[in-house]
Amino acid sequence: MTFDLPPTGTEQSPAFLTAITCQDWLATVPLANAVQAQSMLMRQLSLLHRFTLPPSDRFAILEALRGPLGDVQDDAAKKFAGKPLPLAPHEQAALESTLSVWHQLALGYLRCFDVFCSGMTSMPALAAQHAQCASHADLAAKGAVLAQRTLSVFADWQVDLCRGAQLPDAAYWRNLHQVFFAAETLGVAGRAVSDPVRHGNAHTSALATYAECNLLSTANAYELPARHLAWVARWAKRWGAKISLLKQPPEDIRNRAVPLWVDLESDRPASYVPQPSSGSRWLETTELRKSLVARIALLEKGRAPGELQLGDDVTQPAASQLLQRVLERWCKGGVPRRHERHPASTDCLVIAGFEVAHFHLSGRKPFRAPSRDDSTLRREREEFETFGDHSHRAGTGDKGDSQIENWRLIDESAAGQRITRPLKEGVRIGAGLVIAVKPTDGNRYVLGNVRWALRDGENSLSAGIQLFPGEAAPVAVRALDSGTTRSTWRQGFLLPGIAALHEPASVIVPAGTFRLDRSIEVMVDQELRVLKLFRVLDRGIEFERCNFYD
Repeated sequence: MTFDLPPTGTEQSPAFLTAITCQDWLATVPLANAVQAQSMLMRQLSLLHRFTLPPSDRFAILEALRGPLGDVQDDAAKKFAGKPLPLAPHEQAALESTLSVWHQLALGYLRCFDVFCSGMTSMPALAAQHAQCASHADLAAKGAVLAQRTLSVFADWQVDLCRGAQLPDAAYWRNLHQVFFAAETLGVAGRAVSDPVRHGNAHTSALATYAECNLLSTANAYELPARHLAWVARWAKRWGAKISLLKQPPEDIRNRAVPLWVDLESDRPASYVPQPSSGSRWLETTELRKSLVARIALLEKGRAPGELQLGDDVTQPAASQLLQRVLERWCKGGVPRRHERHPASTDCLVIAGFEVAHFHLSGRKPFRAPSRDDSTLRREREEFETFGDHSHRAGTGDKGDSQIENWRLIDESAAGQRITRPLKEGVRIGAGLVIAVKPTDGNRYVLGNVRWALRDGENSLSAGIQLFPGEAAPVAVRALDSGTTRSTWRQGFLLPGIAALHEPASVIVPAGTFRLDRSIEVMVDQELRVLKLFRVLDRGIEFERCNFYD
């Protein structure tokens, strides 16, 4: 139960060697300036990791750093959380600094835990520790805290990886499993510990924190917008304590949730399909299922999310939708695909962005409002007098062609695709973006939206695309707020109903348009239609796809 850590020495000392001097040093750190604070923290953590110190002193220093460091990390994450890819240089720098700080903090706690594990497997050292401690219970408590602290840094690290559109690599999962296996072997995995920084007055454990990491993974948190990702991360942290560990699968599953399976000898996260392995463990989620089902029912009865300990910033109907999402992924064996996916290997053309897609699907015609008021006509006349005829400037010619990108299709189904391209060869792509896709030899573009985008290795970008059913017709739309009040005309799309797929007709409008029973005007080929919106089918950062009544 030892970990592969570099040796320590006394050549270069950090700025502090005790928790008290660490507190004095923290007073000199500009914690409100995340860039400068991360740089200072990173240097001292690196020096501390390589410096020889008694484990108790090292642990006390890390505990002193942990709270202020977490605040700095949260501030830095605002620069990259939920941003489209590739990240801008300052966003990428903030992400790399944040991940580096988590890595160094994890190494610090891991070094403390490594010394403890080495001592517990050495009889002379164990006897010496018994002489210094009041009882074996004190040793167990110490091991439980060290294991939980180490795993808690992995959990925070994982959240920021998702915020930065990256997934934990094989080394992350291998080390996570190894730490938990050591805690399990020592018999301290389920022991309750206090963690005021992450849990306030509530107790947690190494098992709860290990479960948190696997809940985050199976929730596919990287697919969520930054705000919803924060909610799910909070819930995983809170409800990890509801998970129990089994070394054998439950025999009677009729009244149980579907457990998550993990392999402690692997470098992979939890999954739903067990494989033969001596490292197999099952994360029992039946208690978690009871809690989720109860909260969903109470939300349906009108209870506020804050009353159900979901968070004061959590709103409806997003709370119910997210709880249903995690219920399926945490307790029901995942979400079955409606359509089977098939491998593919062909080039495709991609147009990203609501207005750009509208321009190209309109035959590369600049958008013109069906009717223009006096102020609009006056502005257009002034622009004409200043710039001349610029009706072509919105994308014809070379610029229009440059808006069409080459991607590679990896796999596909009737409702979605996975595509890839070099990371920095094209526009920025992020979840919730409207997108139009067609094979290079295809006849028409299919409209959809980006469900997720991930950095795949050093130089590749992958994206998951949800395709909307039917052939999208570009239209002009505007909302009717009352009998006489009308908003300005905006771009939109009309999708036909498909009876064979039980898909009703829908309309795609700019984000923020939907209100229950709101009427909108739609101009289709010079014909005006009035539609009443009644349900949101899909929502992204720049669009809403809605059902309607004529």
